[in-house]
Order: sequence, then structure tokens, then C-alpha cells
Amino acid sequence: MSEYQSYRFERLDGVLDSKQRQALRQISSRAEITATSFQVYYHYSGLKAETADVVLNYFDIGFYYADWGFIEAYIKLPIGTIPEDLLQSGDHGFYVHATDQWQLLVFSLEEYDDYLDDEQADDFFQHLASLRSELIQGDWRLLYFMWLRELDSNDELAAVPMINFDFNHLSDAQTAFAGLFGVPLGLVKALALALEEKPSHSAKHNRFHIDDWLSQLSEKEKDQLLTALFEQGQLSRHQALAMTRKEQVNEPVNYQHWLSAQIIEPYIAIAQQQLKQEQAIALATRLAAEKAAKEAKLSEVYNQRDQVWQRAQEQASRTCASGYDQASRYLHQLAEAYQFKGEALDFECRFERFISSNNSRKALLNRLQDLLPRA
Repeated sequence: MSEYQSYRFERLDGVLDSKQRQALRQISSRAEITATSFQVYYHYSGLKAETADVVLNYFDIGFYYADWGFIEAYIKLPIGTIPEDLLQSGDHGFYVHATDQWQLLVFSLEEYDDYLDDEQADDFFQHLASLRSELIQGDWRLLYFMWLRELDSNDELAAVPMINFDFNHLSDAQTAFAGLFGVPLGLVKALALALEEKPSHSAKHNRFHIDDWLSQLSEKEKDQLLTALFEQGQLSRHQALAMTRKEQVNEPVNYQHWLSAQIIEPYIAIAQQQLKQEQAIALATRLAAEKAAKEAKLSEVYNQRDQVWQRAQEQASRTCASGYDQASRYLHQLAEAYQFKGEALDFECRFERFISSNNSRKALLNRLQDLLPRA
């Protein structure tokens, strides 16, 4: 049993009624439960239910992690959202729980090398709603990420339909997913190169036409929707589609073009080289931007040097630890700003006067040892 486990679930379509919240309270007496969410942390214990069942019964997205490095992300979709040919559950950190109404996608990572804290987990959780929306709209790149991740160590992986998604430009949510789950970006680029040259199927994004959908509803279904709307106070599109079973499901496709290890292999070496070049350019651009920002800050400090010297003295005069800390920060900024402007001697002269005025404040001087002249 892990020393620390975190569970977080959220309902995006509709709200939890009182009976559902009571049922969730039976699962965990200490969880924070609202009309749309459930969150709980455990030390030396765990949830009194299967996590997948909790999401299937009550929520749309979920995230679980344990401090031994185990991570699972859950995304629940209306049945038929993802074609069966793409739902290849297996040993590559992806499996599916299917019911008559839902497809629950579970993405798992058994050994996360870096430590994941609550803040990082919360940041990633914010992307799950976007990932779910993308999948529902026909953007299935997440499934290819997991296929590529498995391909990195298993070149006998079963083929999947070759659909011409744009793997050169990922959404912020997809980038976060790829980073957390260790998706090999070199293989992502190799797939993008393969799609440029190999025949593939066009990506079709689902478009919902409300007039067409409404015209197909029976009076009974309309009454059902109105009842749910008055009881819950709100009703999302996805919830309404699920209730009436008029989902925009994807019609079965007789795929002619398939992605396999043999298809992508010729592009891997060149993709890795391109990725290195792009990363080098991105790093150089970032460092240049950071340098420019730092130089701008140093110029600002130098231009306002008289005020900064005054602030440093005001903080030193407080004769307390926090004041000395702040004074030290000001003085180190001044030292760097003068150095940047080629006026190191001017700094030394003024710094000597500052030290002379504060010579009795030993705690302050200790904080300034690296600025004091060497004996």
C-alpha cells in the first residue's frame, strides 16, 4: 500500500443529485464532495471502490496518483465516440472499459520517474476536460500517442488506422499529456513525416447540428430531457445525447490504410534529427529571450539605482531577519546591474559607504559576504 494516494474526479455533464452524493460518501467519509466533483487524499489507506467504477457511475474525468510513481487518467466518452479499431487495449498503458452507454478510456503509467506533487497533479487535471472535448469532436491523437509509446519498445504492435491528423501542431492539453506520459516526441514527428508521404484517411471532426438532432427525437425523449433539465437546473449537449442515445457516433469504416511499425520505421532517424534541431532552436530562442529580459531588468535597476540604494538602507534599518534578507536582495541586484553597465568601481565605492553605515549589523554583513572585498 502506498504511503500517499490522491483521487480527483469531476462531472462535466450535469450535476450529482443527493442520492449520488450520499453513495459517494459511503465510498469515502473524508472526501470533499460537491455537486460536480470529488477529491480525497489518503495516507496508508485507499478508496473503498474501484476507481474506474466511480468514474463510470458518477463522473466524466478522473485522475489518480500514488507516491510510488503510479498514475492513471480517466476520460469517459459516449459509446461509439472512438472507433473500435483504435481501442486496442493492451500492455501499453491504455485500456478501455466499455458499457452499453460509455467508453471509459484509462491511461496509466506504472513508474513515473519524477516526483509528482499535488500542484503538478492539479495543473494536469485542468487539461483533462479539454482532452475529453477534443476526443468527442473527433481529434483522436491521444490514442496514437499511446500506440507510439508502446511502439518505442514493441515493434510487433498491432496496426491501427492511418488517419491524417496534424501531429506537427499539438494543443496545450495534448502537449501536457505527452509530457506526463512520456510519449516519445521523435516518434510523433516520424508519424507526421509518414503521413506526409503515405496514403491515409482524412480526419473527420464531428459537427453537431441541433436541428437535425431535434427532428429525430420522439415526444417521450423530449419530455425526458425537459424533466432532467428542470430537476438538475442544467443539461449539457453530451448529457442530452447520452440520455436520448442519439450520439454522434462514428459509422463503421472499412479502413484501407494502416499504421504499423514497418510504415513508420523509415522516418524515425530523420525525425530524431529534425527534433534535435528544433529543440536546439527552441532552446536558443528561450535563452535569448531570458537574457533580454534579464538585461532589461538590470537596466531598470541601474536607472533607478538611487531609489534601490535607499530601499536597501530602509530594509537594513528594520534590524530584523526579513529586512536584512530584502536588503541583501537589493544589493545583489545593484551589484549585478553596475557590473552589466561596466560601472563596477562605482558600485564598490557606494557599497563601502553602505557597509560603513551598517557595520554594527553583523547578521546583515553575513548575508553580504560574497560582495565584500577579498582580504
